[in-house]
Amino acid sequence: MHRTLRLPFAVLACLALAPWTSAQATQYTATQKPATIRVYVPANAQIVFDGYKTGQTGVLRRFQSPPLPLGQKFTYDMKATWKANGKEVVQEKKLYVQAGQETTVDLRPEDDKTPDVIYVPTPQEVVDKMLELADVKKGDVVYDLGCGDGRIVVTAAKKYKVKAYGYDIDPQRVKESLENVKKNKVEELVTIKKQDIFTLDLKEANVVTLYLLPELNVRLMPQLEKLKPGSRIVSHDFDMRGAKPKKTVRVEATDERGNKREHTIYLWEVPWEKE
Repeated sequence: MHRTLRLPFAVLACLALAPWTSAQATQYTATQKPATIRVYVPANAQIVFDGYKTGQTGVLRRFQSPPLPLGQKFTYDMKATWKANGKEVVQEKKLYVQAGQETTVDLRPEDDKTPDVIYVPTPQEVVDKMLELADVKKGDVVYDLGCGDGRIVVTAAKKYKVKAYGYDIDPQRVKESLENVKKNKVEELVTIKKQDIFTLDLKEANVVTLYLLPELNVRLMPQLEKLKPGSRIVSHDFDMRGAKPKKTVRVEATDERGNKREHTIYLWEVPWEKE
């Protein structure tokens, strides 16, 4: 069992991450890699790590450590302070970091959070193929992360008679999903919630569906790794760097604007094979 170690703030680089160069890559060994921290806060927030003020501004702040030994956990005490409606708001968090991994924390109030992607509906032919590829069956629980208008969870409930949960941060998408659920009379099987998908506990899911960007899929990996063995993950058009798909299929489909193109669907099964 590994100990959790304090990591002095002085060794954390308080700057926006720049692309790594090949020269930098040579500094990292098979036993040491840097850890990164991604922090979302209100734009006017002041972030303090272990009593040291940082100089970054903006909604997204990135920090990187020097190479750390693999297999050990390190901690920081982080405090973010900002003004809202004339009052001071303070949020404190203990962060755990590990070599080669990214830790993400979002301290923004729910009302300040905005979608990480532009909503693009998945064609119904692709929805059908995603659920088929995931081998949805009786007793499964489907989670759609970034559910849009709810078509995936509605289809799962109608076609496979399974419980399905749709999550989206956009109030308009949540409204559309609820209307779609009611229209298709699947209220007993489908639940829609306005929630940040990066805060979800996914342990109840057997099937997780995604239509996000590659970097967002990667951000979800620590949550997805905790799914029960045998759980399936399907992603429309975008892969998940570091995880080798169990299967990849392509589907010709026409979108709502009448444009026909080839769509790629990736399938992973937990635990997935690393690339």
